[in-house]
Amino acid sequence: MKQNPDIDKTKPVLARGRAIVGIDIGKRKHAAAAISAQGDLIARLDCFPNTRQGVDLLEKQVLRKAGGPTRTLVAMEATGHYWMCLYHELTRRGYKCVVLNPIQTNARLRSRIRKTKTDPIDSLGIAQFILTGDAKATRVPEEPTVELRLLVRHRWRLVTARSGMERYAHTLIDRVFPEYDGVFSRPFLPSGKALIREIGITPADITSRQDEVREVLYRASRGRLASETIEELIQRAKQSIGSRQAEPLITSQLRNVLDYVETIERQVDHIEDELTRRIALTDTPLTSLGIRAVLAATIHAETDPISDFSAPDQYVAYAGLDPSVRESGDSVRGRSKLSKRGSPLLRRALYLAAFSVSRQHDYFHRRYQKQRRKGRSHQHALVVVAHRLARVVWRILTDNRPFRKRPPKKG
Repeated sequence: MKQNPDIDKTKPVLARGRAIVGIDIGKRKHAAAAISAQGDLIARLDCFPNTRQGVDLLEKQVLRKAGGPTRTLVAMEATGHYWMCLYHELTRRGYKCVVLNPIQTNARLRSRIRKTKTDPIDSLGIAQFILTGDAKATRVPEEPTVELRLLVRHRWRLVTARSGMERYAHTLIDRVFPEYDGVFSRPFLPSGKALIREIGITPADITSRQDEVREVLYRASRGRLASETIEELIQRAKQSIGSRQAEPLITSQLRNVLDYVETIERQVDHIEDELTRRIALTDTPLTSLGIRAVLAATIHAETDPISDFSAPDQYVAYAGLDPSVRESGDSVRGRSKLSKRGSPLLRRALYLAAFSVSRQHDYFHRRYQKQRRKGRSHQHALVVVAHRLARVVWRILTDNRPFRKRPPKKG
């Protein structure tokens, strides 16, 4: 599908003599209103379903009255994912469509004196917003970027689910064997997995089957787990103050959680292999930074096309790595915490990448050390590096050139 020529994030959307149809997007139903280039109301449709019959009704009662595909510009909000089907269906029918960020339209609608908010009123407000010349469209990504974005977001979603289940496993262990954490910090290390599957992790299981515990842990760790550590675990089990309530059920749930986590890990590995393959085919300059393919894929998925950002400050703001500014007359001035607007995944990827580049490149290493010498925490220093990295990423993607490597000096 060709990119809509009306979409340029650096320039406002203009009517150019066309009628404007504003559509307020809902989950299952939408509302539409058409106005002329002079702002006169042409037609409106207070409700139509998100189906082919609904689009036919929209075209019959609103779009054709507004002038048809060649003389009409359709504007809608990027409300979740609910706009996508309508956008692509109207595009297939030949209509020029633009998608607006709800932040813009909400600010416009809040400026009205009377506090009124209904779907028909909002659809009319969207159309009128285009006529002001202040509206800027959100670029609809092309299919390769959509696929990359789906893969990346699904991976992060799975990783988050895995972390949540691991935290739940800790709460189960803390109920029956709180002293376990003093021996093994994580229940899902290879030794802990084998212990959960073959014996159980409750003090009663461990103390009643001590020889089997020693054998399982020795085999699962391939002899790397010291015998003193195994004996400490057994002694802690003998003296545990665990609740002893629902121990068989907790053991069963831990095994279920373990199965669930291992299933997620297999899916994550599969997605990471696919992301690595796709990044290898793109010949991206991000690989010159020495970051993992998964992080490079996340940056591309949340960034492409980089031409949407005309300056590095825009890119940094989109990542939410810019400080929010507070001013109130002459009394309160200064910068507070990060704005954290825009893409949280991009911000997270840049933060994780900052940890890597600060160790590999002198350019970032010096910035990290400068913050540490000022007494800043490790996390604060990485945020500063991530801010600088965002600017570097914008530059090398804009110029399509690799980053010049210069490893930090040793010693």
